[in-house]
Amino acid sequence: MIHTLFRRLIDGFEQTWKPGENINGFHIIRLVGKGSYGTTYLVINHSNGKEAILKRIRPYKKLFSNHVQYVQNEMNALQTLSHPQFPSVYAAGEYGKTPYFIMEKMNGQTFEELIFIEGKTYSEEESLKLGVQLVTLVQWIHEKGYVHRDLRIPNILLDHGTLQIIDFGLACEMNTTSETIPEKHKDYMRDKSVKSDFYAIGHFLLFLLYSSYEPTMRKERSWEAELAIHHNTRMLIRRLLQIDLGFRDAAELIVELSRVIHTLQER
Repeated sequence: MIHTLFRRLIDGFEQTWKPGENINGFHIIRLVGKGSYGTTYLVINHSNGKEAILKRIRPYKKLFSNHVQYVQNEMNALQTLSHPQFPSVYAAGEYGKTPYFIMEKMNGQTFEELIFIEGKTYSEEESLKLGVQLVTLVQWIHEKGYVHRDLRIPNILLDHGTLQIIDFGLACEMNTTSETIPEKHKDYMRDKSVKSDFYAIGHFLLFLLYSSYEPTMRKERSWEAELAIHHNTRMLIRRLLQIDLGFRDAAELIVELSRVIHTLQER
C-alpha cells in the first residue's frame, strides 16, 4: 500500500517531456512507458526522419542513488554486446539536468501482441525452435560476461521470424555462481548468474505453449498437469525453472533443445 502511494506520488510530480521538444536533434513524438528507473519516449531524428527510442532517468532516482550510473550501465551493456538483434546506441547527454540516451527502435512485435491481438498460436515444436533462437542470443550475452536479468515477455520481440531482445536496464556483469538460493520468482529473475536468464526462458516457453492450450476443467492446475507436452519438453522446462538440476551454460541448453526438437519430429 505504501509502495503504491509512493509510486503515485512520484508519477504525479514527474514532469513529462512534451511532444515536439528537441533533444540533441531528436524530437519527442510520445511517451512510451515508465519503468522502475527509466522513462522511455518514441523520438524522431530531425535530420533523416528515422524513429528511435529515448530513455531518460526517472528524476526521483536522483534522491536515492547514483542516477547517472543507471544510464551509463545500460549504455555500456549495449555497446559491449553490440549485436544486430539488440538496440544500438545513437547518442547520450543531459536535458534539463536529466541524463538520457537514445537508441535504435527495434521493429519487432511482442508475443503478447502476436498472441492476444493477432491470435497467433505456437505448437510445441515452434515454441522450442523459438527457444533455440532466444538461447543463441542469450549465449552471446553470457559469452560477453553479462546476464540480461529481465527477459520478460515484453522484452522479447519477433520481426519477420527473427527474435530481438530489448531493455538492458537491469543487465549486469555475471557472477559465475549464484551467491544465494532464491526463494521467490523475483529472486531468480534478479540473480546475477546464468540462472536468471534460464529461469526467464522457462517462463517464455510456457507462455508460448499456453497460446494453444484449451482448458478442459474449470479448476486451475499446474502447468505440468495442464499442458499436453512431450516428457522431454517437460523435463527441459523443469530444469530451466530450477525445479530440477539446471543447465551449466547456454551451449548445453541449445544441445538439449535441439535433441528434444529432433525427438518431436520423429514422432
